[in-house]
Amino acid sequence: MACGGDTSSTTTTVSDDDTNSEFALGEPADPADADRTIEIATLDSFAFEPAELTVTAGETVTFRIVNDGSLLHDFTLDGQATQDDHEAEMAGMEGMAHDQPNVVTISAGETIDLSWTFTEAGTVLIGCHQPGHYAGGMKGQISVEG
Repeated sequence: MACGGDTSSTTTTVSDDDTNSEFALGEPADPADADRTIEIATLDSFAFEPAELTVTAGETVTFRIVNDGSLLHDFTLDGQATQDDHEAEMAGMEGMAHDQPNVVTISAGETIDLSWTFTEAGTVLIGCHQPGHYAGGMKGQISVEG
C-alpha cells in the first residue's frame, strides 16, 4: 500500500489505475452512483462513531468521514491483511498522506468523502493507522449482507 501525496482533496475519485487493485468485498465508486451517505466521526479517543455498520451487497455508499477533533486520523477500508500491512507501514510515520482509493487521511476540522461499492457479502474492516490509534482500538467493521 503506497502512502504519499496531497491531503487537500475532499472526495476520492476512481481512476483507471484504481480499478486494477484487489480489495475485500468491493471496489472504489463514483460518488454520483451512491445509494446513500453514511457519516462516520473520527474521535480523538481512538474510536470511530459508529464503529459497526451494515450495508447490502451491490450497494454503493459514500462514507462522509468527519474529524471534529484535534488529532490527525485516517480511514482504511479493507480486509484484515490490508489492516495489518498498513499498521506496519504507518508505524512511526504520523502525518503521512495516502494515495490509495480505500484510504483517506482526515486532518483536524476536515471532512472527506470516500465512495465504495460493496460487491459481495462478508465483513470489511475499517481502521485508523496513525501511530498508536489502531492499537488503541480505533477500528470497526462493516457487515455486508447478501
